[in-house]
Amino acid sequence: MTININLLPWREERKEQQRREFISMAGLGIVVASGLMLCIHMIIGRQIAFQNENNDYLKAQIKQLDMQIAEIEALQKEKAQLLARMEIIQQLQTNRPQVVRLFDGIVHTVPEGLYLTNLTRTGAHIVLDGKAESNTRVSTFMRNIESSHWLKDPVLTVIQADMPKDGKPSDKQVDKMIGFNLQAEQVIDEQANLNKLLKEDSSKTGVQAQGKPPTPGNSSAPPNPNPAAPSPKIK
Repeated sequence: MTININLLPWREERKEQQRREFISMAGLGIVVASGLMLCIHMIIGRQIAFQNENNDYLKAQIKQLDMQIAEIEALQKEKAQLLARMEIIQQLQTNRPQVVRLFDGIVHTVPEGLYLTNLTRTGAHIVLDGKAESNTRVSTFMRNIESSHWLKDPVLTVIQADMPKDGKPSDKQVDKMIGFNLQAEQVIDEQANLNKLLKEDSSKTGVQAQGKPPTPGNSSAPPNPNPAAPSPKIK
């Protein structure tokens, strides 16, 4: 029986082969990992570039929107100014007939023996200063205001007898006048007043049609109760 004995260094050769295989596998792993990292880096770079483009687009759109918002704000300010002007014009247009009706109402409410020296109007609030021959004239004036279509809520604040300048009693009618201060409110509800006036005019027209026709030349407007009275000052 023959025994074969291997005297070559097989252990060293085996270790060398294993070392070469390990180096090959390690190199292959490094190459694969490097490739994966490169691919991931490229993908992330593309995503970053795409996001930067989106950000630039959004910034441009935001800038345009800011410009449009500024234009809209300017238009809104201009619109508010125009609306304010229109409101002022409408108020002026509305106040024009109110002033005429106010004077018409005052003319028809001033009784004989009373005249006005001052008239102040603040919105719908009216302040009247004047002279009267007696307290009865002032009471009549207040009742006329109550029954007027364009005035309401008369309130007498001051009434006092005028003293002569020299302080001595006098028999003159002018020196016996009493001064008064009266406040009232102007009626702003024009539509209701117009309807009421039209109704009264229609009723008067019906009554007049049943009676005798009016004489030509006669006017239905009431005469001036006190033509010699001075004109009031208006504020």
